[in-house]
Amino acid sequence: MCPLCGAPVTVRGFLGQGKPFCTQCGWNLQRAESSLSANSRAPQVVAAAFAIMALALLWMVSNAHGEKNLVAVFPILVIFALVGGITYWNYLSTKSAIAQAKASPSLQGVQAQPIPDAFLQRIQSLSRPRRVRFGFPGAPLAAVVFGFAMLCGAPFFATGRVGPPAGPRDATPFPYFVLIGPIGFVVLILGIVIVPALVKEKRNRPLFQDGEVAAARVLAQRTVRQGKTSYSQIDYEFRTSGGQTIRNSERDLSRKVFEDMLIPVFYDPVNPSRCAALCASYSKLPDAEG
Repeated sequence: MCPLCGAPVTVRGFLGQGKPFCTQCGWNLQRAESSLSANSRAPQVVAAAFAIMALALLWMVSNAHGEKNLVAVFPILVIFALVGGITYWNYLSTKSAIAQAKASPSLQGVQAQPIPDAFLQRIQSLSRPRRVRFGFPGAPLAAVVFGFAMLCGAPFFATGRVGPPAGPRDATPFPYFVLIGPIGFVVLILGIVIVPALVKEKRNRPLFQDGEVAAARVLAQRTVRQGKTSYSQIDYEFRTSGGQTIRNSERDLSRKVFEDMLIPVFYDPVNPSRCAALCASYSKLPDAEG
């Protein structure tokens, strides 16, 4: 939803990494155009790469087996064409939508201040102490993957490390040492990813429970590249109950926050610089969720 006029908006751009914009009032239009121009080569490279792979596969199959096996690889060629074509079409459609929005006059009477959404209003109406629930995304899927890896990996390691039994089959004990590798991997992941997140959530939990809440306006949003991954960084500003203006920068874990939006921020009234945005946390307020 557009934070200025309330019209529905969608996230466009290459693989959903672009900025949303409003075709009704022109919100975020310039930023969306700049973001699209900065990433204009990515969809072209992806489309060209899938086209080259499709042509290479077609050439190898026709040279190796003649035309009789072209029917078998035709579904793969269709998939390559769809992935590359849809990616490039998404780029062209976003570019066309921005051009049409710039050509059409903006609606009159659009307010300059963001519109508070219902979720923010529900949070502001909650009584303290607020009920806080920690929810790490992907935890059930990670548990299933770990269990499957243990079931599949243990026999593999046992076969490779133990070898054939010298005596009767029932006389060979189970090689428990083969579990060291999977367990060590899980402990490493816990130490690198989950433990720091839990420490941060424990530090911010008193703010979410008893801290003051303010409606912060997002000043800037950018995608930060870190190796092969990326994350969303937001800068926001809010005013305390005493009239003090606080600015802060955090990671947006939801990847749904953009410029001019209002987000709930919890702060310490004694030390307002100690603040935390809810979108930058794994903590949830179940009583405010609709």
